[in-house]
Amino acid sequence: MGLGSLRRYDVQAKYACTLSLLSIAPFICAVAVAYRNYDHDLGQIIYGSKGFLLPAFGGCVLLSMVPGAIGFVLGWSSAGQHRNDKPARSWIGFFVGGAILTFNLILLIAFLMLRLEKPM
Repeated sequence: MGLGSLRRYDVQAKYACTLSLLSIAPFICAVAVAYRNYDHDLGQIIYGSKGFLLPAFGGCVLLSMVPGAIGFVLGWSSAGQHRNDKPARSWIGFFVGGAILTFNLILLIAFLMLRLEKPM
């Protein structure tokens, strides 16, 4: 059984929906990692110079943005095509992928603005 040809718009719709929905879990993990180390008194995200927070946060953001971007592009490509018999999946992939990309960008900018490295 093959994976399906990406030339077909219904297959693009299926992959767009699946990849966009899969990108939600790493985004939630990135939010949890950032929120866990957020100090409410200082108003900053504190992490150690030798800790694993920065690679874990970056990995979660990367694991969320790549499938979200692919799902966004595949949903955009297949949404209005006449031969696509699953347009709802295309629109889900388009909007969820776009939202995840936007939220990841906001989270990344917030992390870069609020970070405070604590020497160990």
